[in-house]
Amino acid sequence: MLMRTLWLCLLVCAAHPLFSQQSKSESAGVPITKGTWFSSLSLSASQKRAENDRQLFATYLNDGRRSFSIRLDPGYAIKDNLGIGLGLLYGSTKDISTQQASDGTISDVRLAERQMAFRPYIKNFIPLGTSNRFYIIVPTEIQIGYGSQVKEVTTNQILTRTFSSSVYYGLEMRPGMLVFVQRNFGFEVNVGAFGLSNSATRGTATNLPDSKVVSNDLSLKINLFELSLGFSVYL
Repeated sequence: MLMRTLWLCLLVCAAHPLFSQQSKSESAGVPITKGTWFSSLSLSASQKRAENDRQLFATYLNDGRRSFSIRLDPGYAIKDNLGIGLGLLYGSTKDISTQQASDGTISDVRLAERQMAFRPYIKNFIPLGTSNRFYIIVPTEIQIGYGSQVKEVTTNQILTRTFSSSVYYGLEMRPGMLVFVQRNFGFEVNVGAFGLSNSATRGTATNLPDSKVVSNDLSLKINLFELSLGFSVYL
């Protein structure tokens, strides 16, 4: 009787960590059911430095470019594994370069750009397995944005300053993956894929006629330069 009791105690002690680990793994997952509120915050950034970069119409003797964007995506699950929300985006770009034209003329160029956008979206969640820890996510969003830019070009000590503003509309898919690391807390990674956009840009330059450019773009490829990483909360 004593030996049976000892063996039972040993089995219970040995099984306890396994049950604890399984329970912890299951508790980290979150089922995306109707009525779930969620919000994600993501950031993307890029930096470029170049010297003697030969382009078609000019050589960049030196070029330094920095850009970042941050976005907030609150939403609500209207049914299991399907949510809707409104994304808010802000981005900034700065570029300083020295360019040499084909005729040998050297120009110093400074550029500063800002972007703001509202992006209502529908978000599909595709669970991988039954643990509810891993999801493929497919947000499809409408883009409504505004951008402004200031560009200064100094050539032979003559400064030309250009102010431009743009309004754009578009549709984009940003597939990615969601991984829950703690209960109600996860990490997301997204990449730009299919996109359709229309933009109108107006510019005013020093001693030059005003300009207007209307463009339509269609992209059917995955753009790894639009990779963004963020964290999310699900309640």
